[in-house]
Amino acid sequence: MASSPMAIEIRQPLRAASEPLWFRGQLRAQLRTWLPVLAFAMVFVVESTSYCGADRTSAPLQRLAEAIFGYGVGLHWELIHHLIRKTGHFMGYGVFCLVCFRGFWIELKCAASRLARQLRAHGLAILTTFLVASADEIHQRFVPNRAGQFSDVLLDTCGGVALGLVLFLAMQAAEARRLARERTTCRESACAEAAV
Repeated sequence: MASSPMAIEIRQPLRAASEPLWFRGQLRAQLRTWLPVLAFAMVFVVESTSYCGADRTSAPLQRLAEAIFGYGVGLHWELIHHLIRKTGHFMGYGVFCLVCFRGFWIELKCAASRLARQLRAHGLAILTTFLVASADEIHQRFVPNRAGQFSDVLLDTCGGVALGLVLFLAMQAAEARRLARERTTCRESACAEAAV
């Protein structure tokens, strides 16, 4: 007895009409661009709690410093602790500015020139750093053992400007080296063609 062939129908999963395929790719690209900025901002949220106030970080940091440098550190601990915290502000927001620059650099890929793209991305990154630092200090005014200070906003923004300037100069130097290599390559190829 012969068996009859069975027909199997394969169905594609239905896509929602409101979510075309290009949207999902666009959403993934936006997440890859801005998720690092959001993650870094969440670090600031955690650090702005009462658990990270100067009164809570002083003793553990002092024990660590004494273990590394000896007990003489305790004589000047208030100043050292203050410098550690302010350096953390400066460097933390400086790195945040670089992460923001990366996001804006990716978003502004259609800029007219490379220099315009760099300047715009740096300006937006510094502005974002200033706004996030301001929001952080405003939030700290409502936390019992923290005190929001505008001087910290300025220090944070200066960290963003300083690290942004270092990146800008490094990018300019890299671009100048690339152009010099291209000119050398063009001259060598022109000399080779002239010799033939």
